Amino acid sequence: MSWWQLVGVSLVCALVLVVLFAAVIVGGLLVARDALVDDYPPAIQERYGAQSARGKRAAGVMGALNAVVFIAVPVVGLVDLRDRADGGLGFWRPFVFGALVWLVLVVFDLVVLDWWLFCTVQPRFMVLPGTEGMAEYRDYGFHWWVLVPRPVPWPLLTVLGYGAVVGAVSALVEALF
Repeated sequence: MSWWQLVGVSLVCALVLVVLFAAVIVGGLLVARDALVDDYPPAIQERYGAQSARGKRAAGVMGALNAVVFIAVPVVGLVDLRDRADGGLGFWRPFVFGALVWLVLVVFDLVVLDWWLFCTVQPRFMVLPGTEGMAEYRDYGFHWWVLVPRPVPWPLLTVLGYGAVVGAVSALVEALF
């Protein structure tokens, strides 16, 4: 298997992952606009107040659905890669696969969901009641600093972590079976 095939499968799986992730996020917010209130800028959280019971339930369902997506998509992708491989995958190919998939998700979340949809378009299902028109909805820097906090950009480090987990699990499964 060539590296181009690896990148191709990774990008197709990343596309599937971001579509499913976006569907879960948008669907959850359509059910309960305050499902992600804890991820909003502090001034918006303060003005809105406590998350509703419906918002808490929606957030829980969203988390569970995304957990399934974050496991299922790599499994399908690794099965595809294994079918294309001329032998085992080892650690590094699945690591690269996982890191690329997660990197695409992180960039999509920042650029499309946060900056474009939340900050620019501001659809009704993302604007919490009583917080309409607040300047914090247009705070692009807030989303950047959530992704790259100081002194350690731990959310960005999840790209390597996700790749390492995918690589390690794949290598372990190959060693056992």
